[in-house]
Formats: sequence, structure tokens, C-alpha cells
Amino acid sequence: MTNIFRLKVLFTILLFSSISTTAYAACSVNLPGSQYDQRVDGRSIDQAVFNNAVLHYTNLLRCRRGLRAFQAAQEVLGAAVTHSTNMAATRTYSHEVNRRGARTLRDRLRRQNANFRYAAENIAKTFVYALNGRGFIQSGSCNFRYMANNQNIPPHTYRTLAQELVTSWENSSGHRENIFSRRFTRMGAGLGIVKNTPLCGELYASQVFTG
Repeated sequence: MTNIFRLKVLFTILLFSSISTTAYAACSVNLPGSQYDQRVDGRSIDQAVFNNAVLHYTNLLRCRRGLRAFQAAQEVLGAAVTHSTNMAATRTYSHEVNRRGARTLRDRLRRQNANFRYAAENIAKTFVYALNGRGFIQSGSCNFRYMANNQNIPPHTYRTLAQELVTSWENSSGHRENIFSRRFTRMGAGLGIVKNTPLCGELYASQVFTG
């Protein structure tokens, strides 16, 4: 789901410049660091690692379009973490949650003392295990296999989760518009988890943009 608001009315036509083969090749695909290959564990989510992974793969998409990279911002990250953990706590998959002072994106950013003119938010709901929308068989409590090849399905790492989420947002027009917007210069991503579910854990993520 995607949500966007403006503090000032503005109508903009976004023009994406073409990018040469050389520039495309210069976009760094690699995300080095063993911390990104840690299993996503609901007992202790590393919000900084998750945020850095999502920022990397989002900026990779922007690089391939010849756009400036988003910058990390602590106040934007704080708004994203607040919403993701609140969605998980209330089992509410929405841009608005029944939490005082954090109901809307505007509320959450103001609570973080964020300085912004424009803001937008992408959200997603997925699973601890990398089911990836494919057919699967569940045997036992937390044992999953893909139907197509009988391969065991592992739990997500921060790397695979970020890749899945950024790809899903890229493939959705509203979410993609936020990712490629020239109005936004800063980005933060947060993660919330519900552990005790039939599929061994649900994940709620939010990606917040400001400019």
C-alpha cells in the first residue's frame, strides 16, 4: 500500500532521464557485510541493519534510473520503525493505526521532529520464512518446502527480506512512484514482527520518504 501527502499543493511531471550502459554498470549491486546475512529474529530486530539493506536496494533502483541516492535520516527511520512496530502490535495493515500521536504519517514524522515539505510511505506485509508468494507445503510446525522443486524454505535474512520488499514495491505503480520521485531526498525503513502465527511469523514493514 502507498500513501502520500503534501504540505503545499504542487503538481509535478516527473521526467526520468535515460541512463547509459556505462552508468548502469557503475551502480553497486553488492551489499557487503555479514550482518545482512543474519536471520531476521523477532526477539531482537536490528532496525539499523534492516534500514541499511532497504536503503541500499532502493538506491540501486534509483541509480539505474540516473537519480540521486536517498540519504539516511534518523528522524525518518524513527517514523518508519514506529509505524511498523505499531502495525505488528495491533495486527493492523494500514497507513493509519489507533495509536495516540502516531495515527498518521504526519503525526509520526512530527513526533520525530522531522523537517519536511513532502512525505510518503510504502508499507508491506510478508512472512518470516521466504515464501515469496510461491506454492509451498508445510510439514511440522515451521518446516516449509516449495511445491515446484521440493526445496526447503529458509527464514529470511535481512538481505533477502530487503530484496523481496524492494522488488515488490518496484512492481507496484503507486509504490514505485514514491521510490523514483525527485521530490524526496531522505528515506527510512522499519520492521515489526508477530511471532506466534500459523506460518511461524508475520512481518510488517514501512518505508518512509521525505523531502
